[in-house]
Amino acid sequence: MILKTEEEMRAFGRKLSAQLRAGDWISIDGSLGAGKTVLCAGILQGLGFSGEVASPSYAIVHQYEPPEVSIAVAHADLYRLEGVADLEELGLAEERSDRITLVEWAGRAGAGYTVPTLSIEIQPQPDGSRAVYMKMEENDATD
Repeated sequence: MILKTEEEMRAFGRKLSAQLRAGDWISIDGSLGAGKTVLCAGILQGLGFSGEVASPSYAIVHQYEPPEVSIAVAHADLYRLEGVADLEELGLAEERSDRITLVEWAGRAGAGYTVPTLSIEIQPQPDGSRAVYMKMEENDATD
């Protein structure tokens, strides 16, 4: 799909949030400035969060808990990770059944870390729009 504006990306995130369930792992990849955090902000808005959503680039993981959202969310950004050992220290893959996990720069984790429920690739286009590609995975939330 093609999204022309930042607001369209947020609206897509809000709509997508209605389909997400506890245990879902959403892998989000794209270049710097592609709109990964904007998409996550839309998802969080759709889950009831009314605050500002910042990229977790430096904190690595931001946690959102009820009542500020309807389902607990871990919002991670793997851009600054040095390797899989750093990732395992975060514990994102453990006990994920009680939350939605949004992972920006998920490709940095490597294919073997976890199987996502949904993979999203955002590709900026020359006209400023974004091409968004999605792939649903068959996944047991207890993996």
